Amino acid sequence: MATRADMSGDEELTPANKLALTGRFIKTYWKIIFALIWATMLIPLFVVNNTSETRCGYVILVMAGYWISDCFPMAVTSLIPVVLFPAFGILSTADTCACYMNDTIMVFIGGLILAVATEHSNLHLRIALGVMKTVGCTHARLLGGVCAVTTFISMWVSNTAATAMMVPIIFAILGELEQAGLSRVFEASEPDPERPESEPEQKPTKVTKAYLMASAYCSTFGGTGTIVGTGTNLTFKGIYENTFPDAPPINFTQWMLASIPQMAVNSFFTWIHLRVTFLGFLRPRSKDAQQASIGEEGQAITNRVIQERYKGLGKITFHEAAVASLFLSCIFLWLFRKPGFVRGWSEVITEIDLRDSVPVICASILMFFIPRELSFLRSFSRDAAARPEKSSEGLITWEVIQRKMPWSLMFLLGGGFAISKGSVASGLARKVGEFLMPLRHLPPMLILFFVSVFTETITEFTSNVGIANITLPVIAQMCVAMEMHPLYLMYPAAIMCSYSFRLPVGTPPNAIITVVGRIPTKWLMFGGCAPAVYSVVVQMIFFVTWGVFIWEIDEFPDWAKHPETSN
Repeated sequence: MATRADMSGDEELTPANKLALTGRFIKTYWKIIFALIWATMLIPLFVVNNTSETRCGYVILVMAGYWISDCFPMAVTSLIPVVLFPAFGILSTADTCACYMNDTIMVFIGGLILAVATEHSNLHLRIALGVMKTVGCTHARLLGGVCAVTTFISMWVSNTAATAMMVPIIFAILGELEQAGLSRVFEASEPDPERPESEPEQKPTKVTKAYLMASAYCSTFGGTGTIVGTGTNLTFKGIYENTFPDAPPINFTQWMLASIPQMAVNSFFTWIHLRVTFLGFLRPRSKDAQQASIGEEGQAITNRVIQERYKGLGKITFHEAAVASLFLSCIFLWLFRKPGFVRGWSEVITEIDLRDSVPVICASILMFFIPRELSFLRSFSRDAAARPEKSSEGLITWEVIQRKMPWSLMFLLGGGFAISKGSVASGLARKVGEFLMPLRHLPPMLILFFVSVFTETITEFTSNVGIANITLPVIAQMCVAMEMHPLYLMYPAAIMCSYSFRLPVGTPPNAIITVVGRIPTKWLMFGGCAPAVYSVVVQMIFFVTWGVFIWEIDEFPDWAKHPETSN
């Protein structure tokens, strides 16, 4: 006779079933469970010692846990200070909300509009194919072209966009070589003895790995070359200027002068490293060198592919020329706003503080004024068929911006600026500085090395901008405690926040090549170990020689002695 449980379809809940269901429940709802437990675990911090410093520390720790675990979208976590800072009496609502829209964020928005317009006009593709057509068609030269093009483009657009642009070009070239029987894009792995009926897994060849890693790693290095190249640079700029409002602001010219040398050397080392590791450079008789040799026939095929793709772009359009002109004009205005060696244009036209957001937002607005086509010139043509029936779009449209603009990063930047301002206003920054006072007895170079290695290591595991938001305010107070110029540690740490090479989660370019190129994580870690080492060495050498000279940071400035009173 059927039991009631059988008739209703209910399952008897044995201890084993309960345990399995509990595990399933936790696996399904782990994000909200972690969010609640993490926030609850930290409550004793300010229950035991209810001061402004501990309340601010509670907010920062909650945000850090949410950022690292990714239990909520990072932009949502970044909005927590808007609620908790006023509620905890740390900052007023007006002061907190002001962190989410300032000069740095306007530079970010304007820079992204220019980058989106460049991609929308296909100007970036013309630059990439033009350079690769010029450098030559051996694997060594093409790899160098990929490194150079990706580095340059990533200076002005996001590293994600730069990598996503280069990957199709790489596969097009390698695909043509494969059709000619001169190279292979993927190769079948050895069959699994336990599953002989399964199809062999396709894995990338070493040549494919070299090209894909070049696009990812050089986009990371390129992003450090300009202040708008990546979000971590703008995060640093905002935190530095919020923490030390009386300090001279970070300008575009100084950043480029300080950063481009180390960027170029790191990209060059990446080219050498990938050639040695995957293409048999310095090992002419190795199997890798033989597979990377395509001969004269392969060079001719590669040259034909690039020529055809470049020819397919046609002549330079007015759309491309106009975007390029606005981009170059914006760069010129950035460089000569207040260069120092001559009187800048901002000093000529006004006495008030005029910063980098003015030229980039001006260029962004002009994108909507200037049409992408000159069809309006035929409005009074004698040929009725030649007269335009509707107006031309601008160089960029709002629909394109809405589709391609990463709006969430704007809130992520604002959350970091709010953390910085709240930690100073609450006194938490001063407490951290006092705690770090013993470090002042260590040699500055040793401290710089430890900070660089620590920052580069933890940025492998979570968002680069998130790590910058958490670490840079603390590093600023380390400098105050040790009576060291804040830029001595903050600038290198900001650069190192971008240097994620070994894990797919560290930065979007790593994730792109891992998924598209089917690169196993172990190979990404193997290929990324060398950049992780030489990037630290190059950064330290250039900073303590060239960077110190550019930033003029030999002495501890007066404006850094009491940052909390300035805010």
